[in-house]
Amino acid sequence: MKLLALFTTAFAIIAFSFTQTGTYGFFGEFVAAHPILFVSIYGCAIAHITITAMSLSYHRYHTHKGVVLNKWVDMPMQVWLWLITSLNKVDWVAVHIFHHAHSDQEKDPHSPVQNGIWHALAFGVFDYTKGKSLPEVMKIKKTIPVNKLEAFIQNNSFMGPTMMTVFMIVMFGPLWGGILSLTNFLTSPIFAIGGVNAIAHWWGYRNHKTTDNSRNIGFLFPLNFIICGELDHNNHHGVMRSCSFRHRWFEFDIGYAYIKMLTAMKFAEVKNAYTPATLKQELSKKMSDLIESDLRFKKRCEELAHELNMSYQEFKARLEAYCRGEKVKLERSCRDFMDEVIRTLKANQRLNLKYA
Repeated sequence: MKLLALFTTAFAIIAFSFTQTGTYGFFGEFVAAHPILFVSIYGCAIAHITITAMSLSYHRYHTHKGVVLNKWVDMPMQVWLWLITSLNKVDWVAVHIFHHAHSDQEKDPHSPVQNGIWHALAFGVFDYTKGKSLPEVMKIKKTIPVNKLEAFIQNNSFMGPTMMTVFMIVMFGPLWGGILSLTNFLTSPIFAIGGVNAIAHWWGYRNHKTTDNSRNIGFLFPLNFIICGELDHNNHHGVMRSCSFRHRWFEFDIGYAYIKMLTAMKFAEVKNAYTPATLKQELSKKMSDLIESDLRFKKRCEELAHELNMSYQEFKARLEAYCRGEKVKLERSCRDFMDEVIRTLKANQRLNLKYA
């Protein structure tokens, strides 16, 4: 009955608007005059706004707790996601937690490793819908707290897109309003499910060794900008609690830039952020441990220290500082030694080799 009443009201509003504005709505004539330009700009803008809301609210805040958003920022984002995509916090968070627990394994609700890249791109949205009803996901849902507005959104998922569609038809007429409404609704399947959970689990490079096939493709900069930095996906799977997806100097995460802006305005609080400096610190420690574990490297390190009239510990501390990015001048022989150690470290990680 609620759904019937909603569609009846929507039909009445649309019918009334036609008598007042004609078949082009208020702005449909402008769209008709510049269709390709308008739809292209609109599609990119609406995708960026929507995926940014999804990334900051559902993903970085409610799922991984890397940042805490003020309710006056978070709730408008949730309402926007409801209007554009029909998604709600409980379903999204529960499915995403389940995805991380079984990433690229048989139970993963959206994995190109299990289902193939074309299936993940074309049918990922159906896999997500199916995943919401899995018994394990239903158990996760029960643990997620909701306020009254979040509960309303969860219980009236398609009311949001219906109201948005009515608004678009009133503004742009039935033809262009319908096309722009379809653009709204396809934002999540194309960019979030297709772009992040399909392509970024199939192709790209890796900064972190993980048990899944997550990859970084943030070098596709225009697309990564639209998807709010989410395409550096291996970084996220490597350090899930971090609200920053930029782990190397050449990577860029516009989502973390937004978080820093919100933090400066007291609308957000960063709880966990893994940065390029953190990655360098970890690399420095791993390099130091490898030198201690590999007798060949340890002996060479002692020889270089002797040549420079330093103790072994002083020289190794100098290497560690250089690796962390501190302003330490190293001779060519020392840099060559460090390069060899780091190459060996990366090879050991790829081959899963450890020293006894």
